[in-house]
Amino acid sequence: MQGNLKHVSLALGATLLITALGALQYLSVRGAFAKIQPRAIAGCAAQPLPGSAEDFAIDRATGLAYLSVLDRRAARDEPLRTGTILKLNLKQQGAQPLPATVGDPPGFRPQGLSLWSHAPDPLRLFVVNRPLDAEGREEQTIEVFEEQPDGLLHYQKTLRDALFVHPIDLAAVGPDQFYLSNDSGAHNALSRAVEALFQLGWSDVIYYDGAHASVAVSERKFGAGVTVSTDGLRLYLAEAGARQVLIFDRDTETGSLYWSGLIELAGAPDKLDIGADGSLWAAVQPNSWAAVRNLSSARPAPTMILRMPAPVNGFVKPQPVYVNGGGEFSAGSIGMVYAERLYVGSATEKKLLICPLPAEKT
Repeated sequence: MQGNLKHVSLALGATLLITALGALQYLSVRGAFAKIQPRAIAGCAAQPLPGSAEDFAIDRATGLAYLSVLDRRAARDEPLRTGTILKLNLKQQGAQPLPATVGDPPGFRPQGLSLWSHAPDPLRLFVVNRPLDAEGREEQTIEVFEEQPDGLLHYQKTLRDALFVHPIDLAAVGPDQFYLSNDSGAHNALSRAVEALFQLGWSDVIYYDGAHASVAVSERKFGAGVTVSTDGLRLYLAEAGARQVLIFDRDTETGSLYWSGLIELAGAPDKLDIGADGSLWAAVQPNSWAAVRNLSSARPAPTMILRMPAPVNGFVKPQPVYVNGGGEFSAGSIGMVYAERLYVGSATEKKLLICPLPAEKT
């Protein structure tokens, strides 16, 4: 009897030890023990919003920014809470956010978005949406809006596909074509928890050709932001679980992607953007554990914005432009530059951070 109890105790102790080591490994991968070296920008200001702008896109021809706005903290406890798309004129000093869309689909809860603005095609906005169905289950759809003569984006259609498992961001490459990043390949909460705990590579990138969806990249660890170079020849994928940005050459005829290189980062990348000069901008979570915790509490999470100068390849060194422990701006998810100003959005902050772009050091 005593021998059996000893064996049980040893087994229980071993299980607890393995669990503790696994938890420590998980927290370490998530950056829970990371030290932040602040890099401030003088003269930053806040633009209040009715919700948080997890993502936004800038039409560089007009200076209009389209913001994915939703009170994401409140939405966790209020399933019927919805969001919308707002627009902000970046050329007009003191401009306030205004409604950008007409006919939002029912249960609109916008996430990542991408703008297609290439004449003579009409301007189109593609938006990741996670509405709730009649039984309270989360759906995964892509909403398409098109600009009309009144200057507003009118709802056109909803796209669904079995490969849209858990989209987080997308990159438009045509009036009907886009790449979509699934941040998870799990189909329920339990398998999603297993995927996160063991850092499994179930994430992928989907190419939608206007009629059909297909897998373009597979077996990635928590894909996040995705964007395409100005010439359309390269695609960049933020692989949050591996703390790196992947670079792919792109076949513009078929949509096929071919691995080209990677850029290692000091944190988990979120949304990406291509600057007017071809540089790649990334919002990075040095402590993604704190960022996840920040969704349900007011405890701040760091914000880091990095710039990778053109030509963007596996040899560039990421340059920190803005780094804050979360006191000024928490859990930054997107950073974009327009007219020498840096605009930063967050999944939780109900404001935009707007900073003068620091002069580059020579």
